[in-house]
Amino acid sequence: MTPFESSGGVRTPRYEETITWLRDLAAASPLLEYSTFGTSPEGRALPLVVADRRGRFTAEAQADRGPGHAVLLVQACIHAGESCGKDAGMVLLRDLATDRDLAERLLRNVTLVFIPILNVDGHERFSPYGRINQNGPVEMGWRVNAANLNLNRDHLKADTVEMRAWLALFRAWLPDFFVDIHSTDGADYQYAVTYSLETHGNLEAGVTAWTRRYEEGMTSAMAEQGWPVFPYVTLKNWGDPNSGLVTWAATPRFSQGYAALQNRPGLLVEAHMLKDYATRVEGVDRLLRHTLDWLGDEAASLRAAVTAADAFTAGPGFRAQPLALDFALTDSVRTIEFLGVGASEQIGAVSGGRWFRFDGGPRTIRLPMQDRLAPSVTADLPEAYLVPAAWAEAVERLEAHGVVSGRLSAAVTLPVRSWRLTDPKWQERPYEGRHPVTYTAEPIEETRTYPAGTVVVDLRRRDARVAAHLLEPGGPDALVRWGLFDAAFERVEYVESYVIEEMIPQLLTEHPEWEAELAARKAASPEFAADPWAIRMWFYQRTPWWDARAGVYPVGCLDDRETVDRLDAEASRQAGRVRLRP
Repeated sequence: MTPFESSGGVRTPRYEETITWLRDLAAASPLLEYSTFGTSPEGRALPLVVADRRGRFTAEAQADRGPGHAVLLVQACIHAGESCGKDAGMVLLRDLATDRDLAERLLRNVTLVFIPILNVDGHERFSPYGRINQNGPVEMGWRVNAANLNLNRDHLKADTVEMRAWLALFRAWLPDFFVDIHSTDGADYQYAVTYSLETHGNLEAGVTAWTRRYEEGMTSAMAEQGWPVFPYVTLKNWGDPNSGLVTWAATPRFSQGYAALQNRPGLLVEAHMLKDYATRVEGVDRLLRHTLDWLGDEAASLRAAVTAADAFTAGPGFRAQPLALDFALTDSVRTIEFLGVGASEQIGAVSGGRWFRFDGGPRTIRLPMQDRLAPSVTADLPEAYLVPAAWAEAVERLEAHGVVSGRLSAAVTLPVRSWRLTDPKWQERPYEGRHPVTYTAEPIEETRTYPAGTVVVDLRRRDARVAAHLLEPGGPDALVRWGLFDAAFERVEYVESYVIEEMIPQLLTEHPEWEAELAARKAASPEFAADPWAIRMWFYQRTPWWDARAGVYPVGCLDDRETVDRLDAEASRQAGRVRLRP
């Protein structure tokens, strides 16, 4: 029995108990192998269990797995207080190890790669008080890691040790289907399991079509087994169950959004936090078994879909069309039937605030739902990006994602497309250890010199979506938004009043038209007219001493394929240099 089962379904095991149990299970079964894929900041190994009927337990052994065999990556405890995925996975692995018929059916064309605990340090912040909204287990871990960072906001910026290890694992295995298991917050309702799939336009079209077929099969099978499921519930007005439901396309800071950039279906599982713990574990277990069974039948079609998506993304047709970077809800609303719980409106006796008590029992409710999205931000992709090596923190992230194609072997001067970032505003309170910045991105074209060592990111690659989201300033999780290019906004040279005041008369003599421009500026802004320093800066900006590079995004876009290929050829002739193409 698993520790969860031995407790009568109320307890989840600690880290050491979990990995000891999994090691023992793997040692007893030829179908399983236990290993690790990294070490946390507090020194804990990141555990991994692989289930395969043919004994192919490494990414290298699976690299040529063929068109009829799929790899399923399942992770649990990225939010370590939401542990039902870990316990469901342990039950599933035990049954695969002890039931030959089950293993032959569920692993017939599938290899299961299971991460029982991703946030291992947060997992050991263990207490009964991990999640105030959650009904069990009796003790649990914590949402964030030891540095107070949320790993499920880190998939693109990759600040954490744990996420960089995960990215290396993902690149090595390149799974065909991905599952990330959580527990919800939010309202009360009848569903024990909700889910989210990226079918809103942020996933390649062929893989989207395959994912919709999976969704239809999964929801039907779960309902037939007495486990109706529903898309992850997001109330239009938080806390108000009568306000209706909305959906969203996951940005790549989230696991399922990142999987979409990799041309892979990503299933977010959200077990309902108010159901008892045993029910949540069982619901997740059933969903995993159905998914394995479905993939057994559809491994070939999935492999064909993701292989075609990879080939398309690496080809010229992908770069020839605008890439949707972000999405927004349309005005389209439909009415759906929802297995809800009756709620009564209350006014807090002390707070005076409006809230809802879920006290009406199960009922089917007709609710408005907005689930149609359209692109809200798009980008015209280049053939390649140039990133100066001086921006080392950004380059480290590009390397963590594996999108660096090579480096310039000598300085080059050439025309590029880029942006001037104006009106920057940093978030006052920290978010995920950073102060994200917003700005206006004004397109520019200019000739630049990029020194030797400049990183080249050639978009002729299967993971071009990842590279574009990292470097396009319009991306919702672009590195520049997370502050990795903050120094580009700074102006570090200044002018003394006695210097510019002496220059102003001469400047007006040389540029008499400025007098009318200055008068118009003063008339338009009394604040400007009354501010001597603002007037001095107005003149300073018009001198050659003004720093014209402040606010200029250092990343350049190359739109000419021949130029990229020429740089590739030149780099390849340099001894010890890496070719630009992967």
